[in-house]
Amino acid sequence: MDSNEFIKAHDRVKDFEWDFSYEPKTTRYPQNYKIPKKTSDPFRHLVRDYCKMERDKDDRQYGAMSDVMARAKMPAKASERWTEILKMALPVTTYAEYAAMKCTGQLVDSVDNAELRQGYLAQMMDEVRHTNQEAHLIRYLAKHARDPEGFDRGFKIRGQNMITRAARPALDAFFASDPIEGAINLQVVAETAYTNPIFVTLTEVAAANGDEATPTTFLSVQSDEARHMANGYATLAAIASVPDNLPRLQRDFDNAFWRQHSFLDSFIGSVYDYFQQNRGGSYHEAWTEWVGNDWAGSYIERLKPFGVELPRGWEEAKARIPWGHHNIVMMLAATWPVQFCRIDPLTPRDFEWFEKKYPGWYALYGGFWEAYAKMGDPKDGQIPLTLFPQVPPICRVCQMPCVFPRFDQSTVRIREADGRKHAFCSDGCEHLYALEPHRYAKAWTWFEQYEGYELSQFVRECGLIRADGKTLIGQPSLNWDKMWTVDDIARTKIEIENPLSKLPADGAPRLLAPRTLQ
Repeated sequence: MDSNEFIKAHDRVKDFEWDFSYEPKTTRYPQNYKIPKKTSDPFRHLVRDYCKMERDKDDRQYGAMSDVMARAKMPAKASERWTEILKMALPVTTYAEYAAMKCTGQLVDSVDNAELRQGYLAQMMDEVRHTNQEAHLIRYLAKHARDPEGFDRGFKIRGQNMITRAARPALDAFFASDPIEGAINLQVVAETAYTNPIFVTLTEVAAANGDEATPTTFLSVQSDEARHMANGYATLAAIASVPDNLPRLQRDFDNAFWRQHSFLDSFIGSVYDYFQQNRGGSYHEAWTEWVGNDWAGSYIERLKPFGVELPRGWEEAKARIPWGHHNIVMMLAATWPVQFCRIDPLTPRDFEWFEKKYPGWYALYGGFWEAYAKMGDPKDGQIPLTLFPQVPPICRVCQMPCVFPRFDQSTVRIREADGRKHAFCSDGCEHLYALEPHRYAKAWTWFEQYEGYELSQFVRECGLIRADGKTLIGQPSLNWDKMWTVDDIARTKIEIENPLSKLPADGAPRLLAPRTLQ
């Protein structure tokens, strides 16, 4: 069948879209936008072509991983610093794929437009495939990595971890409200702005650090993302063609960008900059290329004729990029006993790289990392968390520590509402709360949920102990000769306290720099 006949067959398939006369059209996911019945088709794929293409990609990925890489023991040869952070990163990306699958399923149910629905259906099948691919990668690394502990528990522990639980406020936005708002979060922001930094840029880091399994999976995933971006553009064009949609569109776009930025930039930047052994570019450089230039400078510029402008908070987000993730990694390292990966101390070579890429970095963060390297021996019983005179509270909205844009210039503010104190890391998060305070009525931060726990109690309850029943999964180094046990943690007698309870409301507290060791 030639291409013209395929197009005709494709159009005939859409003609079979009908409503049953004996049953009213209903949807489980009502949405507030007016969508035209006919628009341009973003995919123009027949299932036969689509399935063959995806099958061939699966054969290449799974075949390479089970044959060449496994026999050559490639995962065990990868940089341990890099594979450790995959224990946290991969459960987050897998959850993102699952959330994307839910989003596109809701769109199929709620959007009465045959062209768009075909695109959503194909994307939903993509997301099912991606979820399975990334879950398989986690299983593969659990079997073949030098230190498998943590890979096997990532899905469960993700929701109990101080940092990875912050993925939910961003990624749940794919499916937790109006389906079109979910599409804006997913297709227009997360996929169009951030899948290149995730699946292309991190692939380069993985390959440079001896990890061939992650690029094999990520590049197969990213090969589908261009079609998903096309879905987002077609959805935007359909929405913008109805003038009544425009005020709501800009508001939802503004909110979607802030939700995705507040987690993704801090998390991806942390993975990218701090867990490279063989170093290349910085996350700031990657962000400038993919998000600043390609997305904001090109993609969003093309949307101006539709009435869509750069999102509210763009300048605030841009100002946070050079520094925000450094603060998050500092909190990650300071709380290593409650993590499920080993966090390697930085070296003078790392210091030199950071100072080159982020001038002024050493004056702000060098002292902490030097102290961190001295606190790795369990005989000394020192936890880096004690370096902080004042632990920053966690933002009610994004669930990230309030350390932006830098811990010494924090925009944190404390407000009281509905009988509770709330910390907000930024104007963007406070604005989101003001729009929908009911959305956060029962939202608990990590400190609120676990306040009063002794650290060893938390470690035991969350299953952060290795198969020997005593050694922690998380460690403050990659040194196998100095491994901390749960008894070492118990001897520190450190108790989790909620810093918000000690901070006055209606203020902007000044966060103090961590002290250094003499």
